[in-house]
Amino acid sequence: MKLNKTILSTAVLSVVGCSSGMNKFSNQDLEQYQQQPEKHAESVVSTMNNRELIGQTLMMDFRSWGKDPYTDEEIPVTRINDDISSMITDYHIGGVILFRQNLVNSNQIVEFTDALQEASSNLPLLIATDQEGGYVTRLQNGTEMPGNMALAASGDANNAYVAGKIHGSELSALGINYNFGPVVDVNVNQNNPIIGVRSYSSNVDVINEMSTAYMDGIHEAGVISALKHFPGHGNVSVDSHYDLPEVSYSREEWEAIDLAPFKYAIEHGTDSIMSAHVTLPSVDDTMIQATLSDKEMLIPATFSKPILTGILRDQIGFDGLIVTDALDMGAIADNFDRNYAVHASLFAGADIALMPLQITNQEEIKQLESLFVYLEDKMETNPEFLERVKEAATRVIKKKLQMGLVYQTTDKQFAIDSVSSEAHKLEEKKVADASITLIENQNNVLPVDPSEASNILVISDEDSRNELVAKYLNVVKQETGNHPMFISEQKTALVEDNLNANELRSTIAKSDLIIMSTYNLMGHAANAQKIVDIANAEGKKLVMISTRNPYDIAHVDGVQANIAIYGITGFDVTNNDRNSLEANIRSGIRTLFINPQTGLPLNAPTGTLPVDVKNDNGDVIYPFGHSVNY
Repeated sequence: MKLNKTILSTAVLSVVGCSSGMNKFSNQDLEQYQQQPEKHAESVVSTMNNRELIGQTLMMDFRSWGKDPYTDEEIPVTRINDDISSMITDYHIGGVILFRQNLVNSNQIVEFTDALQEASSNLPLLIATDQEGGYVTRLQNGTEMPGNMALAASGDANNAYVAGKIHGSELSALGINYNFGPVVDVNVNQNNPIIGVRSYSSNVDVINEMSTAYMDGIHEAGVISALKHFPGHGNVSVDSHYDLPEVSYSREEWEAIDLAPFKYAIEHGTDSIMSAHVTLPSVDDTMIQATLSDKEMLIPATFSKPILTGILRDQIGFDGLIVTDALDMGAIADNFDRNYAVHASLFAGADIALMPLQITNQEEIKQLESLFVYLEDKMETNPEFLERVKEAATRVIKKKLQMGLVYQTTDKQFAIDSVSSEAHKLEEKKVADASITLIENQNNVLPVDPSEASNILVISDEDSRNELVAKYLNVVKQETGNHPMFISEQKTALVEDNLNANELRSTIAKSDLIIMSTYNLMGHAANAQKIVDIANAEGKKLVMISTRNPYDIAHVDGVQANIAIYGITGFDVTNNDRNSLEANIRSGIRTLFINPQTGLPLNAPTGTLPVDVKNDNGDVIYPFGHSVNY
């Protein structure tokens, strides 16, 4: 898709003397530099002072600014203010990451990204976001797509390509030029609290095929694609937003599993990789002292020169951008002061320090000044660090020149027409339909004839989940002839043990069909088991929908029918209370029913498991590739 582009305003690109020492470049100069980006990036860096070099290596976030005087709630940043504009200009900031609270609608986003570019000191900004698809999506009105594991379940790499192309084209239309995705972590640990369905699979070959197809789609739209999270976040049981996980693989295991997708993607043209806040003692077992406590700990990969430089640069030969995961995440921020963290990550080999500190008001800008003073001192006293910052800034500027970032989308109508277009939403539905996986179907419980399901009991942990299920049951009702369908909803903590069996039996006895939507069951899910047992004893049809990870059936015995939809309710702590993947639940609910008028399923399940499902003993009970069809 051809983007409608306009030249950045002359206020940004005219040749003007900079008090910091470096001139802004004319549009003509920038277009000339794009012909030989590496040569001219080095030339640009040679004109920069230390502050300008540092600025190019920082990517800031501005999620909120100040508080509402009446509610004391943080005020989301949806347009640039004078303080933020001055900060970007005065500190020569090289990039900005935007989150869901920044990205309300197309008209607002275009104005916001254009204003950010207007504020840039000398070169256009890298403007990034996490539009992974599935759970982690930032555009409030964008096309989400069903998520990575759903793409893999569909079995068609072209679906991943389409997802990448849609995400890339929508981001580009809005002035966002850098996407932090796809996730290429190999999710072999089904208790992983943070990756799960963000991963394509537990199979390296599937990840290789899907991730590079997605990457091709993103690149076709002219957007940078950052693979994450190096050196691998798939075999951990701790969320790095809160603590520092350890990857316990041997060196040989790690190279065969976690390293493989990154190596494959590098060979196929990836231009950026994001580091993970994990430890990998089989590659670097250095112990360091936490600066915010007395704790001695394994060095995080984000701070590890043997991992970022030794493996990525020297062993594999990657010459693209290395960006850290957010440095304000608990794994880093709870253990290390911000100045140390930025210095350590850059020194280890990162080119961009992402979210080095949180600035939410004018007073906190002093923290940024403190960071610059700290890094300038390190550059002046350590020639090796000075060269490392120059190298990082050169790589950032080279990428900006390669991308032609003197151009910026400003056509609001084009953005409005592109983002969440009818064509894009149709593709989203098609991929969601293809991903639904029927894991179990004892006695051919499915598909259900709606005319034989006049009383449906909907059970889950959350009212919002029940409401979505009920919404699409009513859609099915309308689609299949408006047969009588009474829907009752019950919110129940499925992992607890507090249901009254007699009351539950009475409720189930009145129902023709029970739909129980589970969300990451672990261990003994007592209430869920009680619901299944009573439904079976009463001879009632029960369908369990695994709404996030497909592993829930391992924790409940006797389930008659189970489908995996790979996403319904958000879990990402950075995602601003987002709570639904409607395409997934729509497709899942339609999969349960036939159309009585035709006798055919509304959506015959064709997805296959892209992971092994194991029981608590670690035995595989539903293998990779498993599916049931009708």
